[in-house]
Amino acid sequence: MDFYLIAPSGRFIHFPINPERITAQTGNKMQTFEVIALGDIALPRGIVPTRFSWEGFFPGEARKNLPFIKSWRPPKDIVGDISAIRASGEKVRLLVTETPINHDVYFDGEDSFQHEWRGGYGDCWYSIRLVQARDLIVMTDAERQAKLGNASVGQQTAARPAPPPPKTYTVKPGDTLWAIAKKTLGDGSRWKEIYQANLSVIGKDPSLIFPGQTLRIPV
Repeated sequence: MDFYLIAPSGRFIHFPINPERITAQTGNKMQTFEVIALGDIALPRGIVPTRFSWEGFFPGEARKNLPFIKSWRPPKDIVGDISAIRASGEKVRLLVTETPINHDVYFDGEDSFQHEWRGGYGDCWYSIRLVQARDLIVMTDAERQAKLGNASVGQQTAARPAPPPPKTYTVKPGDTLWAIAKKTLGDGSRWKEIYQANLSVIGKDPSLIFPGQTLRIPV
């Protein structure tokens, strides 16, 4: 497992020692309303950006050859790079290999990077707090209405597909139900389906059809 902070400016920080743990704080933002006779009602108001935090130390030069040290750099150089990134306010990529953590983040607040020098090895102890970055999309009223309109049309289309137009046939001189079934359904033996669909038009005798009558053809 390796910890990286990668900045668009080209600064690339590979943490020389993994912290004992990293905390990823997630959840939904809630808004609470007090309703008479019902008590408090909590409704979700979007998703809270994930916050990442951990503590560790950058080993001094006296420890740089220890077998568990990765990509050793002088602690003051690492601190300088992290401080510069934090001061610039730029978005960086947090990557922790062998975990799902691979996010664009910002440093989260004034005390998001704290460090102190202590011990006899030139070590620098630190703590970091980051917050997941999200893009802010600003739309005009016209763009927002167009987007909502398109979504509404899409939902209506998906929820209520337009029924196919009914299939009809106008009786011609010499027609029989068997002949009509042959023409429209491809099978003369299905004439009873046409008869059942048009009882109110044809009446009790299926042989009594007249030119000009409009018959509904079952699909």
